[in-house]
Amino acid sequence: MKKNMFVLAFCLIVLAFSSCSSLRNTTPKNLPPLSEVSPILDSIVEEGYQLYYSERANWIATDLVFERYGMDELGRSITYQADNNLWTVCFFDKNNEKCLLECRFDIKCGNTVTLDSIRPISTFEKEQLQRKETMLNEAISKYGSELKFAPETFGNPNIDFVRMNDHLTRVYFLQGTIRHDVIPFGNDYSIDFDENLKPIAFRRYHRSLIDSPTKNDKGEEAKFLFHTHLKDNPFITPTDICNFLLYRPKNMDGFMVASEAYNCMFMFSVNQHRIVVQ
Repeated sequence: MKKNMFVLAFCLIVLAFSSCSSLRNTTPKNLPPLSEVSPILDSIVEEGYQLYYSERANWIATDLVFERYGMDELGRSITYQADNNLWTVCFFDKNNEKCLLECRFDIKCGNTVTLDSIRPISTFEKEQLQRKETMLNEAISKYGSELKFAPETFGNPNIDFVRMNDHLTRVYFLQGTIRHDVIPFGNDYSIDFDENLKPIAFRRYHRSLIDSPTKNDKGEEAKFLFHTHLKDNPFITPTDICNFLLYRPKNMDGFMVASEAYNCMFMFSVNQHRIVVQ
């Protein structure tokens, strides 16, 4: 089985280089001028990082709360962006009446402040919890049959609530993984809610799961990762960026997406903090 997986990974890498070479020798088609494309790409990067900060804050806070409490002691939790640089995660007791742990994650400096003094849940936190439960129930009720994920042996989905502006909240469903040396692309969705918490848009970013290995059987790290987007999904997605940032090896700077719609390559670079057209 391992041998077959290695052969498959090797074939994918060969195909990646082949596709990259092929696309680099062709001219992009139907691609709008860079003056129009660049703002789109910049907004995708910004959205991808906000999604990453939300999920990263959850990861850090979850580790901290389980150092102090067992699963049977915990109730609900909320995550919200307090300001441009600060994400806050709160965990409540079984009755959702007291805050057991509050974590504040500063995305600018990377510091985490933990407040573990038990206190009553605030009015604001009650409102945020109600908003979260309303949107989640609406999402599952209306689109539950559309959400497909890998078995639990691969990993459970992650759910993030990101306030895009005063009138729009976007709920993301991302495929997570418990496997090492794998970045899960695909099995990702978003649902937009208006200010009345009514679902107004649903998006499936990929048609399937692309579990991309970052190492071969010898433990050698790949230099880059590559996958293809069909015509209905022409650009790198915010969910691509988020999961890449969450699961990437420290020395891997970016990944590439071949766009069938525009007959070109889009490359995301962590160091450059942007997407470029190849």
